[in-house]
Amino acid sequence: MTRLLFGTIFLILLNIIDCRYSEWEEIKPYCGIRPHPQCCFSRDDDCFMPYYDSRCYCDTFCFRGIDNHDCCPDHDAVCEGNISTPAPPRRPTTPIQTGNCVDSVTGRQYSLGDSFLRDCNLCRCITLGYQKTLSCEEDLCVNSPDLISYINNQQPYLGWSATTYDKFNGVKVKDALKHYLGTIPDRTLRNMVDNGPDDPNDYFRMDEVSTFDARTYPSYAGKIRGIRDQGKCGISWALSTVDVASDRLSLVQNIRWKNEQLSVQNVLSCTDKEAKDNCNGGRVAYAWGFIKDRGVVTENCYPYESGTTGTITECQLRISDTDLQSIAQHRKVSTIKCPSKINGEHFNFGPAYRVRDEDRSIKYEIHFRGPVQATMRVTPEFFLYKSGVYRCGNSNYDYQNPRYANLAAYHSVRLLGWGTGIDPRTQQQESYWIAANSWGTGWGENGYFHIRFGECEIGETVIATYGKSTEVLKQKNKRQ
Repeated sequence: MTRLLFGTIFLILLNIIDCRYSEWEEIKPYCGIRPHPQCCFSRDDDCFMPYYDSRCYCDTFCFRGIDNHDCCPDHDAVCEGNISTPAPPRRPTTPIQTGNCVDSVTGRQYSLGDSFLRDCNLCRCITLGYQKTLSCEEDLCVNSPDLISYINNQQPYLGWSATTYDKFNGVKVKDALKHYLGTIPDRTLRNMVDNGPDDPNDYFRMDEVSTFDARTYPSYAGKIRGIRDQGKCGISWALSTVDVASDRLSLVQNIRWKNEQLSVQNVLSCTDKEAKDNCNGGRVAYAWGFIKDRGVVTENCYPYESGTTGTITECQLRISDTDLQSIAQHRKVSTIKCPSKINGEHFNFGPAYRVRDEDRSIKYEIHFRGPVQATMRVTPEFFLYKSGVYRCGNSNYDYQNPRYANLAAYHSVRLLGWGTGIDPRTQQQESYWIAANSWGTGWGENGYFHIRFGECEIGETVIATYGKSTEVLKQKNKRQ
């Protein structure tokens, strides 16, 4: 703001203010020893040099005055060829260091202006006064060796193990939280109407069922979606929605998953702008509202591309007013013009509903109606999960490193079942959810993970829908 104000009045003041530095100011080389370019045209906030405990600038936007200035002392001499403006130095200048910057980690030398990546952090060889030194960013990297060591040194009492993943090489945690998760928390979801059990006896019997896995349950086997890879785009809000809807639809209509994967790109590109912040996340409520009001096509009709491009493009699927009326009346729409030019199908769903945030209700929902969507809070350790029963941030790494505290964001996943095991710390029985992530099969346990009941807010926002398409909406006797 200060630079903007000075720049605005520069032309007026330049004619009335003597541009000399004060008599005591020693003219040391600043712009003169910058790496190319030494001087920058117009405003360039990166065109600066260290100046005492602040910085001075070598662009043509800088302001010069008697007491208030942000130009480097040798700016005019170097950038304007005006060697008469600066006052002559009163004492000899210190010789400029001619050595190189040395990386203490590798021992490699770098010349002034050179830069390189140390994992996810950029290091640059700069001058600090007359000393050349490496200036490196200090952000936490996903594949931080220090974090990995900290987690694995707590075995066997931690309950889960960690590893690095190639997909996270050179990725900062703060960027991964934006680009590999993708759910903007919305507490209003907890005000949605919940859906009670069909049979109270079945509901209370869930306390006695210690394990369940929808992937292998005889009635569900072969109909549950596998693992997808959302790529570098924060879209879990939409991907988990369409995959839960796909699972529910398959369970009702006996549709095989490999033939009827629903399109996440359809939801991403065609929802309102208020639904998402490009690839930095979106709102679950909008995704469920979209597939209720406008439906969703199959993957072959509108293939996923945002994970590769890193952006969400404009909607390429047009639905006429007549089709919208048909969707509202739960009639089948068969005139869809697919962006892929391949014939696909279109489905719409009834309203989504909330599952009560209690273990028995979630277990009942999964057992009798199918997988559900759950939103969880993610901390840096989660990216490194390999196996075991995960607990949110229980490595306490942020307590040992306070500058990394509050690195967290929200992610939406599918819950497919549950199991029981022994807590290695207490030697007591514990229960965990079986969850499907969306980072490909190379992460975790072939793309899946286990998470302890109650951890990471995993059971606080659980959403589901009846898998009713246009053909089966009136079949009220089905559990779905």
